[in-house]
Amino acid sequence: MACFFFEVYPDLFIIACLALFFSPACDTKPTPLRTHVGDWRDEVIYHLLTDRFANGDTSNDTIDGVGPIPGDFSRFMGGDFRGIEEHLDYIQGLGATTIWISPIVKNVQRMEVADGYHAYWGSDFTQIEPHFGSEEDLRRLVKSVHARGMHILIDVVVNHAGRVFFYDLNRNGVEDPGEAEPPYRREGYDVPIVFTHEARLFSPIPSEHHGDINWEINAEPFDLTAAFFHLRGRGELHIPEQRRYGDFPDGLRDFRTEDSATIEALVQTWVTWVARTDVDGFRLDAVPHAEVAFWRAFGRKLRERLSRLGKNRFFLLGEIFEYDPREMVPYLSMDALDGGFDIPLKHVLIDRVIGGGAAPSEALWVLEGARHLFRETPQPIGIGLSPWQARVAIVDNHDTGRFFAFVRDPFALDLALFVIFTIDAIPCIYYGTEQELAGGGGHEGREPLWLRGHQKDTPTYRWIAQLAALRRLHPALRYGELKVRYASTHPARGPDGAPSQGMPDAGLLVYERIFDGEKLLCAINTHPTQSSTAQVATSLREGTYVELIEGEDVLRVDANGNATLIVPPRRARLYARSP
Repeated sequence: MACFFFEVYPDLFIIACLALFFSPACDTKPTPLRTHVGDWRDEVIYHLLTDRFANGDTSNDTIDGVGPIPGDFSRFMGGDFRGIEEHLDYIQGLGATTIWISPIVKNVQRMEVADGYHAYWGSDFTQIEPHFGSEEDLRRLVKSVHARGMHILIDVVVNHAGRVFFYDLNRNGVEDPGEAEPPYRREGYDVPIVFTHEARLFSPIPSEHHGDINWEINAEPFDLTAAFFHLRGRGELHIPEQRRYGDFPDGLRDFRTEDSATIEALVQTWVTWVARTDVDGFRLDAVPHAEVAFWRAFGRKLRERLSRLGKNRFFLLGEIFEYDPREMVPYLSMDALDGGFDIPLKHVLIDRVIGGGAAPSEALWVLEGARHLFRETPQPIGIGLSPWQARVAIVDNHDTGRFFAFVRDPFALDLALFVIFTIDAIPCIYYGTEQELAGGGGHEGREPLWLRGHQKDTPTYRWIAQLAALRRLHPALRYGELKVRYASTHPARGPDGAPSQGMPDAGLLVYERIFDGEKLLCAINTHPTQSSTAQVATSLREGTYVELIEGEDVLRVDANGNATLIVPPRRARLYARSP
């Protein structure tokens, strides 16, 4: 057929070939990779869902009949890479320096009750999700981010693919009831599987060509087979073995992450995407669902390959959704991840103490007590920070539901934001918090931001921008050691939720940040109605300290380092020595 076309239309044939040769997919001259990040503690992360942030190109809203259904947040809404690029001023004005976007690869578009708008249902890991735009759109976004001195993380799923096949239990070649999500079987299913979607990764290249960027960006796709999956059926997340080896809920197919061929293909796939885009790090999904040995192999191989390409300090940030910090530590062991989200701090200090009025003393173990559990050295060829230093603090995210949905108190939200900007962790803001969005769990907490507008004058936008500016101005807030100086044993609220009575220090938490001669005193009062007061023993030198947030208060420290601290209800205070 090609020969016939050439004989009849030779000029058109040549033009068509040239068009293919120079198409973005065949671009063999990428921008050389660079290390754009210095110290990740300088960063403020802004977490957005690509489909929900801004719609810059309406032509990709609907793909193959899958697109927005007004008012139904379980469907694609239309956000894309161009929308993000068009609103970088908005993100930068908030004080954010790193953008974390959704997974980028092509997804299973629609299942029974929802669309793959969140992009955690990967199918063809060698193609860009078409609802988000093109590969060139993504590269242009990354370049625009870097041109502003900002950085970008992409969400990456290595534990599973979407529901790309069914188990042909009766071997008739047709998907029958029960074959999408059969129950878990430890021995696995020895039946044919029938692929319903293209399922592909990039094929590993010869080791002697590692470090050759032209080889890296031109890795060849290959079709996945049954050998890359565990094939054990639907796992239950509360059962450790099934969480590790079973298909994720909704039939997401669990990769055989203990297999060397799977590891090599996953490493190649994500090295290829870094080589093509020059992104600065990965937020890694569902970390406890894969073995620690996998994360060590993946981390070591990925870092080595990227370092040869000129990309260092590449952040491997894990979603280690564990309430006990002891459960986090194995995934941060040698060669594994650089850091993880501080879920224990979110659970105790943000939700229980600030949101629920529990005694601040309950948070001592997440602020200081757990520190000794974490290794003190950075990962080899990592970001140069210990896992404790590389913790990322959140108020909420796309899985937890919005803090403001459960605690309809703007002052409590202000306190929660103050904490994540002033403790010894990297702060991360969930998109829409600055617009006081209040969606609960699931799809409802993933609202299209454009329905509210990208306003820069909301109280919370201004508050976050102020906190980010203070963090930039004071190195102690970025690099300093944290020392708790006072944590009241008295709750701000009683068991019935009513404000507590009779305890002058109820709800008071005070801590210092100390770095290179600079000492800052941070305090919050979670009590809803009373000013809380206490005599606090500090390490501050004798003198007068000014309050940096509202600017109307001073703190006097005596020769012994003691100070009488009075914090109004639901307020934060940040003190620095007077010039």
